[in-house]
Amino acid sequence: MFFRAVIFLILIFLLYKVLKSFQENRLVKDKDGKSASPRIAGEDLVEDPVCHRHIPVSQAFKKDIAGKAHYFCGKDCLEKYISANQR
Repeated sequence: MFFRAVIFLILIFLLYKVLKSFQENRLVKDKDGKSASPRIAGEDLVEDPVCHRHIPVSQAFKKDIAGKAHYFCGKDCLEKYISANQR
């Protein structure tokens, strides 16, 4: 009886690890709900200066403004930033 319980716990643990790895490797959805590229493990995150959301560098909209790179979560935030700083 004890041996069956140990085997059962090991199987539950292995199932948990498999499901967790699938969850980590699934495709990341962007703001519009469309599939984006899979997130790279250990990838740097950047902060959107408009909405302050943190996003992976590979999924960010990059715009060089006045010689400095700015990263945005989407086109909406990019347009808001440009319109706010054109004054």
